[in-house]
Amino acid sequence: MFSIYLVEDEIIELDLLINYIDWESMGIRVIGSAKNGRIAWKQIQTLQPDIVLSDVRMPIMDGLRLASLIQEQFDWMKIVFLSGHDEFAYVKSALSAGAVGYLLKPVNPGELSEVMSKVKEEVEKANLLRRSKQMLAEKNIGNLLSEAGGESAQETWHELTRLDPRYLSQEYVGALVQVDDPHALPEATAKLLKEQEDPFQVFHSQLEAFSLSGTIIRLGANRWFLAVPAAEGTNLSFFWLALSESIRKTWEWTATIGVCEKAGLLRQSRDMLKEAEKAVDERFYRGSGNVIYSGNVQAENEELDNLEVQALPEKLQLSDLPDAEEEAGRIFDSMVRLRIPRKSAYRVTSNLIQAIFSELYKYEDWADRGFGDSTEWNQEVARIETVAGMKSFVLNLLERAGGYLEEKHRDRHAMLVQQVAGIIDNEYPDALTIDYLAGRVYLSPNYLRVLFKEKKGCTVHEYLTKVRLQKALGLLRDRKLKIHDVARNVGFDNTSYFCSFFYKNQGVTPNEYRKKFL
Repeated sequence: MFSIYLVEDEIIELDLLINYIDWESMGIRVIGSAKNGRIAWKQIQTLQPDIVLSDVRMPIMDGLRLASLIQEQFDWMKIVFLSGHDEFAYVKSALSAGAVGYLLKPVNPGELSEVMSKVKEEVEKANLLRRSKQMLAEKNIGNLLSEAGGESAQETWHELTRLDPRYLSQEYVGALVQVDDPHALPEATAKLLKEQEDPFQVFHSQLEAFSLSGTIIRLGANRWFLAVPAAEGTNLSFFWLALSESIRKTWEWTATIGVCEKAGLLRQSRDMLKEAEKAVDERFYRGSGNVIYSGNVQAENEELDNLEVQALPEKLQLSDLPDAEEEAGRIFDSMVRLRIPRKSAYRVTSNLIQAIFSELYKYEDWADRGFGDSTEWNQEVARIETVAGMKSFVLNLLERAGGYLEEKHRDRHAMLVQQVAGIIDNEYPDALTIDYLAGRVYLSPNYLRVLFKEKKGCTVHEYLTKVRLQKALGLLRDRKLKIHDVARNVGFDNTSYFCSFFYKNQGVTPNEYRKKFL
């Protein structure tokens, strides 16, 4: 369906054109009308019809002046003139102003239909040419985004401005639209985003809704650069918010939009993209699905004392789940407030995960509950792009782990065994014996052996070995500690025996473990 805009200063003639011409049978839809050229020009800039049918002689602004403005800004738009003057001078003026057709009043429906058939052919040709030029322009803009200056970028810019000289003066606001957490995309959304055209529909629909033109360049599977013309007095903030919400509804997923606030010519598009990328990176602290402006980006706190960062997970106590969840939440909130560097945030999260894993590892059947292990958890966290995402992951893990631990603690015998395990957790550097441990919980040594094996799935000695091994792995992270210091701190007076024990359990020596895994 083609669109047409009607301009006629005579009310009766305009009413006839709107209500008594069968436009639908011609495959045309009337999208607006006006009584003079000035009003028409304001609306045409917004509506951008395929065809303008206009009277030649009108007050305030005549049809010839209107046609001149249209041709200057919308050279693809087709103009047909109406006139009650069958004079060669008017025909000549109309055709020189860019008209592709000329009709005399009163309008004859048959003549109108014949002219419109020819005009529609011209519209199709113009749209084809327009699309070809647009594709060439997009290719050149894509090259400008990837070329780091030099003669190549200069030649690309010249080629772009030869296609359309308006690029020489038109400034643009550049933005990067980047899909959040692409590794977790639902299958339907991932399929939609793989299509060449489907993802562009949400951009075009919003540009049209705000009466904006724009250039969209696909940078990758989940990234697009969007350049929107900057106009004096135009506030694009509502457009970016509407685009963000439209993406959320259409894709059923979120994307972060990073906006380079400084407008410029498209020859500076590479610099715009870099600024927009910095804005998108800010989502690490602000969360996903937001519109972030380059002027609001803050630097990471590189000078933050490393000891303060490392101390964060030490505040977490897993003995009381509600308190542990609350404290974990505070830890992640502190990451944002302090703006700790990304590497430090991932390291702190890894330490929290290790603390949770250490609690679960005390029970033999924990692996059968489908928790995964610390390696899998760290791999999952490495794909998370925001502090909020890390927080959600750890809190979910705490909730699952807490339910499991609560189940274990409900049983009285399990509580006694857990009490023994707690003694071992706290006193593992000492020379612990079964008699000492049994005495602490008022059980006979033999009964404690049976009960511990039943509830923990391992012997007291095996559990003590696991605890000492886990503590040793943690201490080996501190390269300032020598191997004999690590051995002594976990209850081994003989360093050689410790190394032999470590090799038997890990398959590598303590020194090899440091080199290979830390």
